[in-house]
Amino acid sequence: MPSPSASSRLSPNEVPVGEPLVWSIVGVDGALLFEAGTTVTNLAARSFLFENFEPYKFEEAGADNANDSTQTANANANAGSPGDESSGHLTLDNIGLKIGARLGLRAAPGSAMYSSRVIGFSTPGARRARAVFITQPVISGHQPLDLARGEQVELVALTTRSVFQFACTVDAVCHEPFRYLVLSEPGNIRRLRARKFVRMTTRMPAHFFNASCEERTPQLGLIRDISPFGMSLAVAEPTASLDDRLRLSFRFHTDDTDVNIDCDAIVRHVHEVDAQGINGAYGLEFEKIEPSQRIALKSLMAEQV
Repeated sequence: MPSPSASSRLSPNEVPVGEPLVWSIVGVDGALLFEAGTTVTNLAARSFLFENFEPYKFEEAGADNANDSTQTANANANAGSPGDESSGHLTLDNIGLKIGARLGLRAAPGSAMYSSRVIGFSTPGARRARAVFITQPVISGHQPLDLARGEQVELVALTTRSVFQFACTVDAVCHEPFRYLVLSEPGNIRRLRARKFVRMTTRMPAHFFNASCEERTPQLGLIRDISPFGMSLAVAEPTASLDDRLRLSFRFHTDDTDVNIDCDAIVRHVHEVDAQGINGAYGLEFEKIEPSQRIALKSLMAEQV
């Protein structure tokens, strides 16, 4: 993403309305808000821009365009046979848990969820169950979670297949060559359903147009919250109706990967501008989204635990 300089901060009177921009507008974090050549359609759209973002001027200087497509999440979301889990008996071998997979871990029901990663597996034997090696669980703003041998922990695992929940016992606490845990083979693995994903609050820009109308000029919106299945999108002027189809484009960064998503969403709710002039919003349900992109959204949310 481009990096705006402090001297390029824009004021409202520097952003023309109703004519193509000769430079791009980006946010303070470099996120593209308006590409050069696009148009800020009216005063309401310009007000929305300055009320919700910190816009900067970005002039291309031989660099790649800020709107170039970036690599999407790993297409391994479709890996494996779709019937691997159909028997109902879930194991380490068929849920797709791999080294590097993200884990959420809590020591007691209802306690804080810490973040960890899988770093290895033991080889099972005739009298030895398979063990899972994980990094010491951490959470932002807290000390690393100290656990003792024999404690039982609850884990949520994000894999390329789905999201799973299971329990393990701490078999060993190791300190060399770094701190890590050895967990027992998971018992009673179950798949989490979509409702387990609450909306994650965010402030990401998104571009959209109403695919149900002839006018398809891209507009700027603000993603207020998001899940792998939908979002709340604040807009300058809500003009779409229930069941209209919006074409969405937005990007984010997760697991050291830039993810660019272009998808269709159905308008399920319309919130009009209120009496204080607060922006309207759409409640959107994703209609068509690539499996790898849905996994990337789950990964984004898992980073917040």
